[in-house]
Amino acid sequence: MPSQKNGAIVRQVVGYDRFVGEHAYRQLTELYRALRLYVNCFQPSMKLLSKERDGKKVRCVYDPAKTPLQRLLLSGVLPAQKQQELLEVAQALDPIRLFEQLEQLQQAIFRCAIGCSPFLASLATAPICVFSLDDCTVGLLPVERSIPDPAAGLETLSREQERRKRVLGWRRTHKDPFEGEWEQIFSWLLANPERSSGDIFRELQRRSPGRYQPLQIRTLQRGMRKIRTYLLESIEEQWQAEVIRGPSPPPVSSAANPAQEFLTSAI
Repeated sequence: MPSQKNGAIVRQVVGYDRFVGEHAYRQLTELYRALRLYVNCFQPSMKLLSKERDGKKVRCVYDPAKTPLQRLLLSGVLPAQKQQELLEVAQALDPIRLFEQLEQLQQAIFRCAIGCSPFLASLATAPICVFSLDDCTVGLLPVERSIPDPAAGLETLSREQERRKRVLGWRRTHKDPFEGEWEQIFSWLLANPERSSGDIFRELQRRSPGRYQPLQIRTLQRGMRKIRTYLLESIEEQWQAEVIRGPSPPPVSSAANPAQEFLTSAI
């Protein structure tokens, strides 16, 4: 979403509180899953066409209000089949039930705010409120099923292993002091993404006394940034590939779909 919409959408819904940790990140993701549909399909906005100055007065001329989905359909960049798919998706949504679920997710993210209230501090460990598309649709959307292709599955696995190898084997100008430990560091961050570099560095020092010097923590921090970026990209790819119907088993092979990318893009 363009930065000029931060005040009109993000701040109006999320507010100005501070959110820290994986729990808040996942809850915010669930909120955005509902918000993207509500804004793209049911929230019209006007675009500025021109400004006319008459002395000290400025008269602004806007176009008729349209939703982002309507603007996409009117742009003519999509083939007729994709336009029909998007229309069917929008018509299957119930805006009232979608808005009610959006309010529930909004209250859930408010409970994750840091320092919002001393009485809400204990609620941070509450289960994540998950967005359910089935609860806000008029009818069931058709489910597309295909037979998995074993060759495509092996290709996906090989590509994933190659990406992970590049993350754990990034180029260094000197001998790597953490050689042989990156797989262990990767597993620690995968299990607990909130662990700090200092915590992991002290854990490595306890496992191998005398091996690591204090200045070597900079190398650890650079490597951990690479791993965190990889983990975040993996989560974002899963979300972007998510079908409009909600969470589903990851497909073995999928083709890029501009219509789905529009409706599954982050707000």
